[in-house]
Amino acid sequence: MFIAVVLAAATLSQQLTAAAEDLLKIEKKIAASTEGAGALLYQDVLSLLDEAIDHDKTNLHARARAAEVLLLMSDDGDGTFDVCTLLDARNEAEYVLKHGGEASDADLAHKVIRAIQEIPPDAIPDPPSACEKDEDQRHGTKTHSS
Repeated sequence: MFIAVVLAAATLSQQLTAAAEDLLKIEKKIAASTEGAGALLYQDVLSLLDEAIDHDKTNLHARARAAEVLLLMSDDGDGTFDVCTLLDARNEAEYVLKHGGEASDADLAHKVIRAIQEIPPDAIPDPPSACEKDEDQRHGTKTHSS
């Protein structure tokens, strides 16, 4: 019985991840063709990925995609980036690398980390101390802005 429950959770997690990936493709097209749409996009994709991870903590593919989505969401659209979202992206990517994700997931995690490292420090106006964790959500929130 326990094995069936674990398999059902893993299957649901994979289905949620696949749905999130399909939605991410669509939202990337919208973001590319609609100026200013980035701020409105990706939260639903992240919610699906968070739900997938909640159902199966070992779903490294969902974590790699979450890192990518968080990186996309961190761009404030004005040349600056949200430090809290960047930290969450880095944490998801590092988790994938530490837990031996498949080659494509590890590659995506490496790309996210490299992209974060390439952001100029002055493009991240808030310090990491501006972030706090809410026990009821997977990712941090900014406590104040500069």
